[in-house]
Amino acid sequence: MRRFLYSANGAVSVYLILIIVPIFIFQAVLIDFARIQTAGQESQMAVDAAARSVLSAFDPKLHQYGLYAVAQPQPESQAIFEEMFTNNLSGAVTASRLHWADTKPVDGTLRVTPVYALSSHVVFKQQVLEDMKIKAPIEFTLEIADKFTKQGMTEPFRFGSGFTQQAAEIEKSIEEREQKLDEAWDTSEKLYKKLVGYHSDYTKRIAELDALAARIGLHTADEVRSEIANIRSQLESLYAAMSDIDASIASLARAGEAAAAGIQSLAASKQALANQASQLSQKMNDLEQLLQDIVKYAALLAATKLEASSQVKVVQQFQQEVEGLLREAKTINEDIRSKVGAAGQASANPANDVFSHVAVLGESYFYEYQTGIAGMTALFAAFEAKLANAYLFTGDKTAEANQANDAYDNAATSFYAKQQPLEQARIGANEASQSQKKDQRSKIQNVLDEAKQAIGGCSITGAADGDDRLYDRLQGEGQAVGFFQKYMTVNRQTASIGSEIPVETEKAEPFALHAMSLLEAFNQAAAVVRDELYLNEYGLTKFNYRTYGLEKDRTGEVKRANALTDPSAHALAAQEAEYLLYGFSSCTANIASAYGEMFAFRTAVRTLEALMDPKKELLNIGSPMLVLLAAAAEGAVKAYQDMSQLVKGEPVELSAKLGGKVLALTYKDYLRIFMMLHSNNNKLLARMQSLIELNSGVDLTQTTTYLQANAVSELRLWFIPQIMKLLDGTGLLTCKVQGSSCQFHTSTVVSY
Repeated sequence: MRRFLYSANGAVSVYLILIIVPIFIFQAVLIDFARIQTAGQESQMAVDAAARSVLSAFDPKLHQYGLYAVAQPQPESQAIFEEMFTNNLSGAVTASRLHWADTKPVDGTLRVTPVYALSSHVVFKQQVLEDMKIKAPIEFTLEIADKFTKQGMTEPFRFGSGFTQQAAEIEKSIEEREQKLDEAWDTSEKLYKKLVGYHSDYTKRIAELDALAARIGLHTADEVRSEIANIRSQLESLYAAMSDIDASIASLARAGEAAAAGIQSLAASKQALANQASQLSQKMNDLEQLLQDIVKYAALLAATKLEASSQVKVVQQFQQEVEGLLREAKTINEDIRSKVGAAGQASANPANDVFSHVAVLGESYFYEYQTGIAGMTALFAAFEAKLANAYLFTGDKTAEANQANDAYDNAATSFYAKQQPLEQARIGANEASQSQKKDQRSKIQNVLDEAKQAIGGCSITGAADGDDRLYDRLQGEGQAVGFFQKYMTVNRQTASIGSEIPVETEKAEPFALHAMSLLEAFNQAAAVVRDELYLNEYGLTKFNYRTYGLEKDRTGEVKRANALTDPSAHALAAQEAEYLLYGFSSCTANIASAYGEMFAFRTAVRTLEALMDPKKELLNIGSPMLVLLAAAAEGAVKAYQDMSQLVKGEPVELSAKLGGKVLALTYKDYLRIFMMLHSNNNKLLARMQSLIELNSGVDLTQTTTYLQANAVSELRLWFIPQIMKLLDGTGLLTCKVQGSSCQFHTSTVVSY
């Protein structure tokens, strides 16, 4: 044993074994580690290729709209993924020889998960932008905006919208001022008539009081009553004495002729008493009449004072109403003065001359008006005070009362004589202006009525009933949810039908004001962001509109859309772009909205042309709104003629007077403009999605544009799995050791 331990024979072999075995183990681990890295890269490339293969099966119907999405059922996508993943692994290669990496899929671990669909506005919009960026159809739209700017249209448009706004504001102020002044004058006339009536009544009343006072003199009612009682007592005594005489005469009559002389004497006494009684009776009658006059005088005087006191309050109430209205009118008048001054300096355009003729009332008008009303009221109050202090209308008192009564009447007459012609002239001028504005509104309304009759556009033979059913699918009917509501709901938007775009064609003046507001709206929309322009152009490229197929290029050939899809073959004929813009549930409503707004825009341009050369006699009237309405009436007639060309697909020169001679626009170009004016991406995107589903039959909520793929593959280890398992927790391996194999969990996300 000892010899064996200390023997040197075979030492080299042992030493070599001790050296070679670790090297062999290291090499084995290194080989499997290299194979693992290769298999990991292979698995990742396989899952990437398989996921891209799934997206390669995009729907050709959607491709016609420049969109890419997988519309096949999920099992088919899963099958493609499994097949492509398996075939791209080295384990799918024939086993005729040894392979460096023999990677194979693990059954039941391959999954494809769709994440985003074309129903998402974010995804849909991004694909639209990519499509339009590549094809660059937006250049023509930019060219239109550039031409508007380069042709100097911005400043005229700004003037037109500014003049309209100023005219509307000043006209509103003028109408408010005139209304206040009309009310003030109506109240002033009532006050004047009352004062004239009061004067007449009090003239008669003072004369009656004067007559009664003359009859009464210095007598008082108590004195007269006392005297009447005294006379009545005397009469009673006389009547008693006369009764005694009658009794004495009767006694003497029985005595015979001897008593004749006595009877005669008694009869004479009785006659004297009777005469005295008659005089007293007449005096008592006079006193009773005097007492009645005193009572009547007192009652009449008290009633007169009471009425005058009440009437003072009425007159003062009238004064307060008039002065309040005048204050309001004066405030409005100063506002008009300020606005007119600012408007007159805004531009050198001839139409602005109208602002210098606007009737701005001077300070003296309001001062004299107010002092006249106050003077009448004060004089009537003075008359009432004179009556209140009067108790007996003697000659002097009567004269003073008449003088005070005449004073307020003279003041009222003088005020009315001076103010009435001024008010008549003012009212007459205002009525003349209103009459002329009414005539211009009537002219505009006549053109509007003709325009509404000429809208047309939805009279395609046999299309009406079909269109209704198609719109039911787009917009929904009753409890049924349409495509539009579906896509708005998916994107968490409120699915309101139609648009909030005002298309005012019912009343002349609102139509004219709305038309002119489009000019400034266009100036602002000309700087619209690129994305919105791309979306708008997508709608006009992929979908049809009223004049699609009617417009011709310079060679006389019919213009066609530069797109894979044929808009003329779509279900909704000649109305899709109008639906995108306005979103109503019928062809008539959408076509009418487009026609009405186009007519309004043309009216605005034609009105602006007329404003550049206004009629002098209209400027002198001093009504900015009249100048605007007259220009609008002229512009509406020309705009109606323009519309007859536009709906035929013919281009119309924007304006020869405004410098746009080289700029001719078609019906489609105006749709471009309106889409810029009324950008509403959420509704526009949902309507585009709805039309695409209607035309292609593809439910965009069931499509896939972005997916996530997951797969597990495995590699059989050649050498020592236990050592590789020890490395599993170090982070050096890209797989997980399971028995004698190493499994790779790979995933990827891909999108169009």
